[in-house]
Amino acid sequence: MEKITKTDVIFQKQSDHEPIKFGEIDVELLSDDVIIASHDEGYYSENNSWDPHYYLEVHRDRLETDEEFEKRKEETSWLRKDMRKRRYKNYIKLKKEFENE
Repeated sequence: MEKITKTDVIFQKQSDHEPIKFGEIDVELLSDDVIIASHDEGYYSENNSWDPHYYLEVHRDRLETDEEFEKRKEETSWLRKDMRKRRYKNYIKLKKEFENE
């Protein structure tokens, strides 16, 4: 298992009235940063609505930390064991179901 790349949002700004200028970014940009700038026209419904707005985000990729890597390894190991137990339980149920035929 190898370390994976994670994406962090290092800058985020939203404005309801006017577009956001790139000059408003208050972090030092690297050549491989991804800048996402857009306008959302809003959405209106009975129970889920939002107003129109502009937004600007800067995303930066990084290699996961040693702690994140170890935690992911442990979670993956637990999931594999849990999935194996579930498959075995299903196998036993199916075996009982088709045993008498």
